[in-house]
Amino acid sequence: MKLPFLRRTGAGNRVTVGDRLRQLALLGLVSLAGCYLAGITGGYLWLRYQREVEGVSFFDVALLRVQPVRRAIGKHQFGRAKKEWAAKNYQAAYVAYASAVRQDPDNVPGRLEAVDFLRAVGAPVLAQNLLEEGLTRATGDRRLLEPAFNLLISTGGDRRALELLRKLYPADLSGENGLLLQTYELLATLTAEGPLPAQQLLGRHPALLQHPPAAPVIARILWERAERAQAITLLAGYVGNQSAPYDEFVRLVNWQIAAGQPEEARKTAERAAARFPADLPPKVLVLETRAMAAADGRPAAGEIEAFLRENSSRAEALPLLAQLAGKRGWVDLARITYELGVARHADLMPFAFSYSDALMTRARFPEAGELLAQMAVQAPEDNLGLAVQLRQRQIIAAAAAGAVADVREFARRLGSLLSNYPDGLEACRRLFLKLGIPDAVIELAPRASKPRPAVPVRP
Repeated sequence: MKLPFLRRTGAGNRVTVGDRLRQLALLGLVSLAGCYLAGITGGYLWLRYQREVEGVSFFDVALLRVQPVRRAIGKHQFGRAKKEWAAKNYQAAYVAYASAVRQDPDNVPGRLEAVDFLRAVGAPVLAQNLLEEGLTRATGDRRLLEPAFNLLISTGGDRRALELLRKLYPADLSGENGLLLQTYELLATLTAEGPLPAQQLLGRHPALLQHPPAAPVIARILWERAERAQAITLLAGYVGNQSAPYDEFVRLVNWQIAAGQPEEARKTAERAAARFPADLPPKVLVLETRAMAAADGRPAAGEIEAFLRENSSRAEALPLLAQLAGKRGWVDLARITYELGVARHADLMPFAFSYSDALMTRARFPEAGELLAQMAVQAPEDNLGLAVQLRQRQIIAAAAAGAVADVREFARRLGSLLSNYPDGLEACRRLFLKLGIPDAVIELAPRASKPRPAVPVRP
């Protein structure tokens, strides 16, 4: 029996089964090539014009170059996220940043931008997760290393910082970044465990004594070990360095004032103002030190008026002055800044905080407690940072007034606020331990470690 597709083609030629199979194979290859070309063309057009992803070439899609395509998509998403952030579309910006980091996880500048966004919208835990994930991919990249450990230590995650140092780096923390890592280990140990363990650790890392960036940490160890003169001398030498940050000027000024050196503090503040001429905080620091050096320890009215007049166009001028009044207990100035804030600022909470701080500094705790109670009624419920500040102050005011029940209640509320932020909870616990408020320390301790009431034994 003959197969139906076999036929004669003239001159006695016959198309064999093999010929037909070759024809079918060729047709299949042509069809596949056509589908492939249509697919990559459609994919390229979709990426280029529908998703508006620039930087993707036709050959990247044709040759299935996954990494270049993902990097281009990530770059596009980072750009979109930045626009959404600028437009204050925070949810859309978050989605875009998350997608961008997922597409291009090795884009360090983009990852750092996403971290800045998360910190700006009040998500430090997510920001830290992004940094730690980046560190696991590039442990030696200083662009990630420094912000990761700075954020951890500044938010109370000192023990987590020590865990990361021991997990991601060799036990001796040697190598190109060895001194930097040793400095972070020293700082985290000081904050988490105290000056004595930090001093012992310094003995195991003697090279830090000759490492200028470690000088502020070593000075803090000396200060906490009551070696104040040495601490001031070491930190004063450090702030003479052109790369010294402003925060270390502030620390030195506070130490000099505490050590009874108001004139030295004033000179330090004036050096800071000269080093950072465009910034307002150094100018406020100068006002503070001049007041401390005055006979009555109060700011001159003329200097305050001149400061406000010269910086009237800068929105941060009045809040900075209010913070200073709260810190130094200048109740009259704090009240004046509060009254001015009513007219000039929509958010009065920072001014109210400063006013309560000034009252507590002057031991006017009943008035401060009443003010804080009024603030608690008016405070927005969705602002975690503000709520934490409020509860901290209420605990301090209640403790000063001897209201143990109120201390415990406010501490429980603070613990509830920070239940999902263990580092922040630990930072608050250490604060009240340092301030000598044991009832708050007990309430903020981990549940498993809280002392349980004794169970009465029945006869």
